[in-house]
Amino acid sequence: MGMYEGKLTRLRRLDVEDAETILRHWNNYNLRQYLPTPLPTSLEDMKAYIQSANESYTKRSGFTFGIESKETGKLVGLVNLANISWMSRSGEIGILGILDPSVWGEGFGSDALIVLLDFAYSVLDMHSVYLWVASFNERAIRFYEKIGFKNQGKIREMAYRNGERHDVVVMDILKSEFVERYGILPKGTKS
Repeated sequence: MGMYEGKLTRLRRLDVEDAETILRHWNNYNLRQYLPTPLPTSLEDMKAYIQSANESYTKRSGFTFGIESKETGKLVGLVNLANISWMSRSGEIGILGILDPSVWGEGFGSDALIVLLDFAYSVLDMHSVYLWVASFNERAIRFYEKIGFKNQGKIREMAYRNGERHDVVVMDILKSEFVERYGILPKGTKS
């Protein structure tokens, strides 16, 4: 199983046995409200998602990782690089979720995202990584800006939540910007 490490986290491939751990928090609306679909997920659906994610990994069309705490070895979240265009050398952050609310704010998300970006730029030689975030998710927008993502505009009224339409903010970070800020992390080095 491929693993990439930061100061706090280790990114690793998911295993079907992770489904129950993920599901323990996945259906929590406080987490789900920020994901593209806030609908509940069954254990069978989660296992199918993991199998599909691993097929994408094998085909090199997407890379979904479990975020593991280096200190405890416990799975604390998910992150993925999706919608990869090998021609334009770009990819999208599709999911970044720290599952257990008791560890929110402890740095796992930023550490894991920096490791994922390093993977995108140093291993896959991506040129650009982008993401979409609902405009009501101001905490996430500040988080991504802190990492180095830049606001590139918005798509009007694309998101729907609690009976209201919201804009979606498009953000990206270029390889040159990442390298200037973080450098390319030598294999096995801490972020």
